[in-house]
Amino acid sequence: MQESFLNQRNIPLVIQSTKTITPQDFLKYLQDNRENLKAKILKHSGILFRGFPIHGPDGFNNVIQTLQLGQQLNYIGGDSPRDKVQGKVYTSTEAPPSIKIPLHNEMSFIKHYPKHIYFYSHIPAKSGGATILANAREVCQKINPDVRKRFAEKGLRYISNYYKQDILLDIVNKLARAHKKWTEVFETENKAEVEEHCRANEFQFQWRNDWIQIAQERPAIINHEVTGDEIWFNQAHLYDYNPKLVGFWNYLGTKLLYARPHTVMHEIYYGDHTPIARKDLYHIMQVLDACTISYPWQKCDMLVLDNVLAMHGRAPFTGKRKTLTALTR
Repeated sequence: MQESFLNQRNIPLVIQSTKTITPQDFLKYLQDNRENLKAKILKHSGILFRGFPIHGPDGFNNVIQTLQLGQQLNYIGGDSPRDKVQGKVYTSTEAPPSIKIPLHNEMSFIKHYPKHIYFYSHIPAKSGGATILANAREVCQKINPDVRKRFAEKGLRYISNYYKQDILLDIVNKLARAHKKWTEVFETENKAEVEEHCRANEFQFQWRNDWIQIAQERPAIINHEVTGDEIWFNQAHLYDYNPKLVGFWNYLGTKLLYARPHTVMHEIYYGDHTPIARKDLYHIMQVLDACTISYPWQKCDMLVLDNVLAMHGRAPFTGKRKTLTALTR
């Protein structure tokens, strides 16, 4: 096996075979080197397996199960529009291709967040479509100390509103999938099951007819449970629909779309319920842009990330693109 890097930040580590191997050979390599690979993920935040015979959702799932980094999870509680492919494998996102998805740690807004996230390039985009990355340790160090102190001391309060039936939002979602229904978020139409999941994950919830409002209070900075590194681990910048995040015209559209009370999909406050200055959110986004790493996907690439140590996002793209994803904890 040959190891290399795609950039000077040494994230992720790239592993390639120097000769043609079978799927069975590759799985045996993973099994025999499992502990060594776990150590490399901790050191480099993730591993990109390139040029290996990983074929489709089944091959992707076989690699995840062989690595044994944790129990596979359903994407319950997540807010990104995704389609379930099979079992606990999903499409990475069905957000419009023109939209950039900024860097984030997957589901950092919930208590029982996934420890690892996996991506598989089933069909690379014609152009663009990279899964952008950043070292979350570096991000935390580059955040302004005053901003970091405020976020650390106050924590965050995430608020989400999800609907079941709404004519206006149904029309919008047919044009561009954006605002999920709570039946999609929780993968059930049973309100009792939704409430059970909320209690298990310490979500505050309130029903408003066919809508549900969820509030989650989480720290903004955590320490990695193995390495002890201080990590900027939050999605505050994704929960404020501002012009820098969505673009000026989309921003005006969201102001009109969410003019009705308790319908905006996301809101963000400090843990003491006070608002966060938008200039601080803009600063965070500038730091993320400065730390961004990007490289093009190749067909059958598989990326394994420590979901705390590595942040990820998606660049805009053209053409057909199909990237699969899975989670473990």
